[in-house]
Amino acid sequence: MADLITVARPYAEALYGLAKESGQEQAWADALQALAAMIADVQAQAFLTDPERADAEKVSLLTAVPVAVDVKAWRAFLALLIHNDRWPATAEIGTLFADAMRRAEGVVDVLVTSAVALDAGQKTAVQSALERRFTGHKVAFREAVDAALIGGLVIHTGDLTIDASVRGQVQQLARTLRS
Repeated sequence: MADLITVARPYAEALYGLAKESGQEQAWADALQALAAMIADVQAQAFLTDPERADAEKVSLLTAVPVAVDVKAWRAFLALLIHNDRWPATAEIGTLFADAMRRAEGVVDVLVTSAVALDAGQKTAVQSALERRFTGHKVAFREAVDAALIGGLVIHTGDLTIDASVRGQVQQLARTLRS
């Protein structure tokens, strides 16, 4: 997953810049979502991985996705994805693009994973701490439960991960003892 995100980031940033210039951020986000849905299809993946298919055929397949963006720019983007064999990163490109849109709106998406479900007071405390950490941004708080954490929290937002879990502390101790 980290490799696909690394591959996807420059594409997402470039597309977001292009979309912002033209004022079509939502149209591009919708186009990327539709493209990711198409590429998720097993038959489309088989077609795109077929070494007998020319790049032009693969681009033609992907241009079948209905979009409301500049057709020339869309086709150039698709050709670049196919030529560089980056089409498997399409979903991540779309996700990073959507993240860029939300950041521009002043929203930070945060996933908080805990060993047990948080009660209302704990949610409020974590939300307040995150809002202090990300001053000037609205925090979109999502939560998940992972009993393997044993206790504590793991907080993910973009490239930032804060591991304050018991499992993370035990793993850190084990790494320290090994070195």
